[in-house]
Amino acid sequence: MSRQSPVTLYELAKQSLLKSDTIASTSLHDLPTMIFHDLFIDAFMGEHNEVMKVMVQAWPFPYLPFRSLMDLRKPKTPYIQYGKITPDIKNLETLEALLDGIDIQLSQKVHHNRWKLQVLDWRDVHHDFWTAGPRAMCTAHSADARNKETEKLSLTDKKPTLKIFANLSFEAWSSSCATEDKLQLCLLNWVRKRKASVHLYCEKVMIQSSAVTTILKLLQAVQLESVHVLDVFSAWSRESMKAFVPYLKKMNNLHTFHFSSLSPKLFSEPGKNKWYSNIYAFHLGQLQSLQELHIDDVFFLHGTLHMIFRSQTPLEVLSLSSSPLKESDLKHLSQCASTSQLKSLTLRRISMKPFNPEILQALIDKVASTLETLVLEHCDITDSHLLAILPALSRCTGLKTFSCYGNHFSLGILQVLLHLTAGLSQLSQGLYPAPLESYESNIPTEFVHPEQFGCHTKTYTANFLEEAQGSGI
Repeated sequence: MSRQSPVTLYELAKQSLLKSDTIASTSLHDLPTMIFHDLFIDAFMGEHNEVMKVMVQAWPFPYLPFRSLMDLRKPKTPYIQYGKITPDIKNLETLEALLDGIDIQLSQKVHHNRWKLQVLDWRDVHHDFWTAGPRAMCTAHSADARNKETEKLSLTDKKPTLKIFANLSFEAWSSSCATEDKLQLCLLNWVRKRKASVHLYCEKVMIQSSAVTTILKLLQAVQLESVHVLDVFSAWSRESMKAFVPYLKKMNNLHTFHFSSLSPKLFSEPGKNKWYSNIYAFHLGQLQSLQELHIDDVFFLHGTLHMIFRSQTPLEVLSLSSSPLKESDLKHLSQCASTSQLKSLTLRRISMKPFNPEILQALIDKVASTLETLVLEHCDITDSHLLAILPALSRCTGLKTFSCYGNHFSLGILQVLLHLTAGLSQLSQGLYPAPLESYESNIPTEFVHPEQFGCHTKTYTANFLEEAQGSGI
């Protein structure tokens, strides 16, 4: 006959405190931090939301990683019902209770001098606080306190009563949006109504939705100067992008901007396109802290790169894909200060056929001393273009990744290229196209002649290996 271990006095005391009518009259500020920590987790796991509302007002630490707290309720395997994961509303109810408790504290004219909470963290960080205890949390808070970027986040003279850190993701909403979306919406709407006393700092923002009006309304809750990484993946209208521009202007500490899916195929009015292009280019040119710029499948680059890259500090990463360019755009890239220290350059699905080969050569030559990644894929680069850029490519001594896949080279020119890249000591990854001779009738199609491809592959691979060994690679 088995016997259950008796409940300890410590557990009995916690069970007593978890009764809402008891905890409301208890001096939580006098509890040892370890007991408070354990009690808070028990209240959360037991869904004692009224207790948590009271406890957050007595939170004994300056930092509360409450996004990672929600993960404690995640099941090891999702509960499936009728082929769908059942939304969990428990975290939403808990979040609302916590915010209600903070509201009570913020509404007091004279704040309790023992209230230590300064920062709520809605990022996926500091899980060890809930498993390893307050020591881990104190270490995490000390690290954040030393972060100089955090100290510079607020540009306002008046310090907020409470700071919130978050990374936001705006995806397509539906009438039955996921619990994660509801949590974010709850938090943003709460902050938006309390901007005087609560500041929301957001390092990363990802937008993948066409509900621009709703998104802009929610972004009013964010201290936009805190945004460092912005990803916009959505087929917005030109008018939507124009409405977004004032918000973009305020992101003056933006380090990485990725914008895609404003396809030139969707907008066929040249006059209107030119007007909007000038607007976008002008405001992009005002982002003086950019280090990475990724633009994919947009209409507004055509003839405007001189406006985008006019006085910016040097970029480290530049990626332009599936967007129309003029020869003058490429020429400007080879001359402007913004591209003088590029570590990564990607040009993908941008036709070089009508351009003077010497312009691409000048661009590569300019960045040869700093370049580590060079991608020139599906750019209609032919033998003449490749011959023009080979001298510049040979000076890219720090190049680690090189891809020219999707272009059309003859076998002889491809062998010259392989010989050259074999001499780049840092190169660890290369991606090359099959030679023209591998295709039927020397016309590049999606069908490669199997016998010719196999024969030529053996030939230039053997030559490449021989040259590489001769170079000591």
